[in-house]
Parts: sequence; structure tokens; C-alpha cells
Amino acid sequence: MRLLLDEMHAPRVAARLRDHGYDAVKERAELIGMSDEDLLRAATADERAIVTENVKDFAPLHQYLSAAGQRHSGLIFTHPRRFPRSAPDHVRVLADALGAFLVEHGPALEEVGSFVWWLEPASP
Repeated sequence: MRLLLDEMHAPRVAARLRDHGYDAVKERAELIGMSDEDLLRAATADERAIVTENVKDFAPLHQYLSAAGQRHSGLIFTHPRRFPRSAPDHVRVLADALGAFLVEHGPALEEVGSFVWWLEPASP
């Protein structure tokens, strides 16, 4: 499964994931400023699940697309209380959680498509 990290996530998270062999990119320059709907469509065209904290915008988009019979490549929601950016080990904790998610659930969910997942910190 390929990932696109939304604007609130540090580029270092994507870099750490790539260092561990995962296909992850930070929101690319050409995507900045796009509407959330267009971003979801662009990620889907590139077969990437979006990693975002922006539940209030992306959850309704998921519902809208599902109701219209359209698919997307997945949404992985993070929460700032579970992954506080002010924590000194934030990059490691988030990247490790995403890596664990990809190993445990990535292949099955990639086949499903249009999934929504709430990410939890990885077990030590």
C-alpha cells in the first residue's frame, strides 16, 4: 500500500517510512492548496491512501463518494492526542504505527479500497 501524508504531517515521517522500505510521500507541491475532494481524487488516481488528521472534511467525503458508488484508495486518520506533534519522538512513533499498520492490514485493505482506519500507536 502506498501512502500520501497530508499537510499536517512532517516530511520526516514519510522519509522514515521510505527508509524502512515503504512507499510514502508527503503532500507534493502540486497538491498544496487543492480542495480536500481534489486531493482525495489525486491520491486515488495515484493509488495512495491519505494519512490525515482532517476527519471533519474527509469523513463526509468518504460518505459522499460511497453513496455515489465511487471509490478511493483509503483514509488513515490520526489523532493529535494519540500522536502529539510536540512529543520529542513524534516522527518515530507515527512512522512506526504506520509501518505496523501496513504490515498487519495493508495487503487486505488495499484489496478492499475505500477503507477508513483510525491509526493507533504501535505496541512496543
